[in-house]
Amino acid sequence: MEPVTNFRSIDQMHTNDFFINRIGWWRPYYELSDEQFTYARLSYKSILNRYAIVECAAGLFTIKRRSLIGRTLLLNHGEDELIGEIEPAVWKRNVKLCMNNGFEATYKFKKLFSRSFTLFNESYGDILEIKQLIWGFKRPFSVTLAPNNQQPGKPDVALLAMIGVHFILVKQAQAAAAG
Repeated sequence: MEPVTNFRSIDQMHTNDFFINRIGWWRPYYELSDEQFTYARLSYKSILNRYAIVECAAGLFTIKRRSLIGRTLLLNHGEDELIGEIEPAVWKRNVKLCMNNGFEATYKFKKLFSRSFTLFNESYGDILEIKQLIWGFKRPFSVTLAPNNQQPGKPDVALLAMIGVHFILVKQAQAAAAG
C-alpha cells in the first residue's frame, strides 16, 4: 500500500455519488473515490480485520474493539484519542454511533432484504446510503450522500462512509465464517 497523505476534503466535492474501490487481493484496502479524487481510505492492520485504519482529509482514525469478546468498538483520532463509540444492536442489524461531541446516528438497513445501508440522524435525517453492488469485486459498494450534507456539527462524511463500509465488511466476514 503506497502512502497517500493528500486526500481531498469532502467539502470540495462536485457530485453526491461515490464509489468504494477495492485495491489489492490478499490484504485489500478500500478507497472512497469519485473517479477523479480520493477522499478516504480504509485499511486493516492484520488479516483478522479487528483493527481498522481510516485515513481522510480530517486525519487518521482507528477503529478497535473495546474488549476481546465485547460488541462495542472504539473510534479513535490517531491511536489513542477517543472520539466516539460504535455499538451494534443485539437482535437487529442496526449499528449506533455515539461521538463525544454529542453527535449520534444509526446505521441501518431500512428494508428486510435490502442491500443499502443508511446512516440516519434524528436532526439531519438520512446522511448517506451505502449500497452493495452485485458482482462488484473492484467496486463492491457505491455511496450516495444526501443533498444537504454540509451542516455544522456533523463529523466528516468520508469518515462516516468508511465506518459503514467497515461494518458491512465485518458482517460479510461473520456470515462467511458461520456458513
